[in-house]
Amino acid sequence: MTSHKTILPLYKRIQLFFNQKLGCGNFLHFAVTNNPYRDRHIFFLEQPFKSFTGDTINSFSLSLLKDVVDKYASWYYQSGIRENDPVAIYLEDGIGYFIHYLALNNLGAIPVLVNGLMPPDIAADFIRRVDAVGLYTDEKHLDNISQCVKSNISLKFITTDARNSLTKQRDIPLPQWYPYSPTDSHPVMLCHSSGTTGNPKPVIFQHRQFFVGKRIRLLKFPASQFDKFLFALPSSHSAGISYFMTSTLLGLPTTVLSDLSGKNAIIHIQKFKPTLFAAFPQTYAEMASEPLENGQLHSVKMWFNTGDAAHEAHIKTLVTAGNTKSVFIDGLGASELGMALFNKVSSRKTTLFGRYMGEPRSFVKAVVLDEEGNILPPYKVGLLGIKSPTITAGYWNDSNKTLKSYKQGYWTTGDLAYYDKDGKFYHLDRSTDAIQSDSGPVYSLLIEELILKQNNNDVADCAVIGVPNQKGNSSLIAFIKLKSDKTIQASTLLDAINKQLVDINCEQLTASIIVKTFPVGSTGKVLKRELREQYKNFLTDSNNLISQGVYDLAYSAK
Repeated sequence: MTSHKTILPLYKRIQLFFNQKLGCGNFLHFAVTNNPYRDRHIFFLEQPFKSFTGDTINSFSLSLLKDVVDKYASWYYQSGIRENDPVAIYLEDGIGYFIHYLALNNLGAIPVLVNGLMPPDIAADFIRRVDAVGLYTDEKHLDNISQCVKSNISLKFITTDARNSLTKQRDIPLPQWYPYSPTDSHPVMLCHSSGTTGNPKPVIFQHRQFFVGKRIRLLKFPASQFDKFLFALPSSHSAGISYFMTSTLLGLPTTVLSDLSGKNAIIHIQKFKPTLFAAFPQTYAEMASEPLENGQLHSVKMWFNTGDAAHEAHIKTLVTAGNTKSVFIDGLGASELGMALFNKVSSRKTTLFGRYMGEPRSFVKAVVLDEEGNILPPYKVGLLGIKSPTITAGYWNDSNKTLKSYKQGYWTTGDLAYYDKDGKFYHLDRSTDAIQSDSGPVYSLLIEELILKQNNNDVADCAVIGVPNQKGNSSLIAFIKLKSDKTIQASTLLDAINKQLVDINCEQLTASIIVKTFPVGSTGKVLKRELREQYKNFLTDSNNLISQGVYDLAYSAK
C-alpha cells in the first residue's frame, strides 16, 4: 500500500484544533494555508465538475478548490448577493453543493442546500418558505422546477452554469474583508430534514454549533498517510458537507460518488480500495443485499453510518465483508442534532445489538421523557431528549415549530427509546411509526430487526406499518424486498416470520407483501407515511395491488 502525501501533519492538526476562530464558515482559508500539500489532489470525482467558466474538472487539490470557489464567490458578488442572503442550490449530486456552500459562506451569505432528488413542487415550496433570494441549479433541474418557481417573487435570479458560461472572465473585485469572518451564531447553511413525517423542515446550521464535531475529528478521525476515503452520501445533506469539511481539513484523499446505490458503491470500493467508507443506511442495505464475493470489500477497515441507526443484519454482513479487523461506526443522528451524538462500534465479535445505539458522547446529555416532559427511569419507553452544543438553533422562519421541539429544555428528536441501568440507550422507533395493535404498542423497527436477522438469507430489506382494522386498532403488514437472487414466496416468509414473532410474544403480521421498491424521500429514508396512506384500506380493498409494484402477497390465517 502506498502512502498519500496530502495528509495534514499531526502538529498542524493540533494547532487547528485549538484555533478558536476556526469554524464551518471559514475553514477553507485555514485548510489551504496550513496544509503543505495544498497543491496535491485530494478530491476525486465519479462525475466531472463542469464550472460556469467552461472548465471540466475530474479532481481537486485544495488550491484548485479555493480558486474555483473564489470564482463562484465573484459571480455571486457581481450578481448582488450580500451578507445574510439565503441562496438556494438545487443540483445533481456531487461536489457542486460543496463549492456553492464555500463560495456563499465566503461572502457571508447563507447556502440553502436542496437535494436534487426532491420533487420539483416540494423543492419549490421549500425554497419559497426560506425566502431564498436566488436559485442556482443545473439545466436538468431547471427544466423540472421552472414552472413551480415562476410565481416566487422573492427570487432575484434563477440561473445555471450553462447560462453563466458567457460571463466575462475578468478579475471581479471582491470585498476587502473577503473571506467573510462569521460570528459564532452566524448561519452557515440551511439544510432540509428528510421529510419522513411531512414537508421537509429548514434546519439552521451555525458557524460554531456545526463545527463541534469537526473540531473533534481533527484529532480523532482515522486519517493516516495510508488511508483513502470513499463516501456515498448526499452532498446536499449536512452529513455530506460534514465529511467534505473533514477531508478538506485533514487533506484526506477522498472519492466522491454521485450515484449512491449499493451496487455502485461496491464497484468503486473494488476500483479505489478505500480504507474508510461512509454512507446512509439505505446504501448499506443495498450493499448487503448483493451476493458479495470473498475479498470484494476487503480494503475497508471502517464503515461510517449516520442518520437512522443501521440494522444488525446489514452491519454484520459488511463487517464480515470488510477487512478482517474492520469495524462499523454507527451513530443515530438527525439534521437537528448537528451530528451523530451516540457512539456505537461493531466488529465481527460484537454481540450487543437489539437496537442498541450506544452511549451518549461526552458532551451530550441524553434522557428519555414522557409526554409531559418528565424524565423516565431506566427501561421505560419514551421520547428521546437531548442537550448538546451541537443542537440546531431551530427551523428557519418557524420559531413556533422550534419552540415545540423542546420539552423541559431538551430537544426531542421524535424517536422512541429507553436506556438501561448502565446508561446504554436503545432505539425502538420513530414516534409516528409506532403501531397500536390489538395486543398493545408495537415498534416497527424491532419487527424489522427480527425479520432481517432471522431471514437474512432471503430478505434484503423490509418496512413494517400498521393499517386500520375493524377493532379500531392497527394490524401489522410487512413490505419485503428480496435479495437479488432469491425467489421465496410471500406465504412461506409470512409463516416463518409469524412463528418468530410468537417466540418473542409479539403481535403477528396480518400480511406480508413482496415488493420491488419502497417509497423513499430524497435522502433515501423509507416514507412509511406514504405506505400508510396508500394501504390504509388494505384490509377492506386490496384490488390493483399488482399494478402498484407488488410481486406477491400473503394473508395470515389467524
